Amino acid sequence: MSLAFSLLFVSITGLSAESFRVRSLTPVLVDSKKAEAVSVPLGYNDAIGITFPKEAPFLKGVEIEIKIPQDIIAYRNSMAYGVYRQVRPAPQTQSIDYQADRIDMQPLPARLTFVLQIPLRPDHGLKSGPYATVLPVVHDPRQGPLLFRLLPVMKGLPENIESLTFGVKIKPILANEGGFRLSVAYPDGHAKPITVRVDERLVEDTHSMLVLAPGNHHLSIVSQDFRNEVRMFTVEVAKITELSVALQGTSPRLLLEAPENAVITVDGIPVANPREPREFEPGEHTIQFTIGDYTITRQVFAERGKDYTVSMRIDVNVTESP
Repeated sequence: MSLAFSLLFVSITGLSAESFRVRSLTPVLVDSKKAEAVSVPLGYNDAIGITFPKEAPFLKGVEIEIKIPQDIIAYRNSMAYGVYRQVRPAPQTQSIDYQADRIDMQPLPARLTFVLQIPLRPDHGLKSGPYATVLPVVHDPRQGPLLFRLLPVMKGLPENIESLTFGVKIKPILANEGGFRLSVAYPDGHAKPITVRVDERLVEDTHSMLVLAPGNHHLSIVSQDFRNEVRMFTVEVAKITELSVALQGTSPRLLLEAPENAVITVDGIPVANPREPREFEPGEHTIQFTIGDYTITRQVFAERGKDYTVSMRIDVNVTESP
């Protein structure tokens, strides 16, 4: 590293506010719903404004891949990149003058491709290696956009620097997780105590989104006032699965099955639509089926939270005499 650059480098490490001008700025939205990279051609003094949605629960980082032109490789330490936050004004194409807090600035390495990863949450799990450099600062997307810029830091740039293009790709780094939201509908519209478990784990706040590993999961809802409900659902990476469960009362339910010409009574009261399930009170009940002169009666003792099916079957047996 040259002495000229060493002095400059010492003066620009560390967090501080700067005012600067860029030739142009391209805004890019980084969203977990769009995992593909966005390509942006940058000149030697251009910038990218990286914005985030209001809610980005599955973003753990943003990756910036830079394709460095061959012509610039020989001019070692002549170009640098800078990363900023608290950008003022908000990044937009019609603005070229900005003030922002610098969180990193380094010379571009003497190679054709450089990958920078910026963590967006403390538990990002990203590590620097031969294929990527991880910024040691975590940026909270709720604090606003980031600004990434290229800038010359030494004299002696190639004559065609004005026409050189740095190919930059911006893409989200997604956590290997998804979300689950539960909505519960009560029969009378009034909430009552319920116990909700997902994968046998108690859910304390049923109104908030749960963050879960991708795959199949088991939901159970238990209550003294409603029937128990069990569901299976699937969570996908960086997606929110929503499930609505309509709770039902604990009154026993009765389903009647009989030929269409059968007359059915329950406790002596004719049944108008026997094929529709109906609720009835717990206790003993008498179901009577009548077809012509043939009548059959059955007793059912109903308990809360249970369903009962009472069927009338008419069968014909054919036997062969020897």
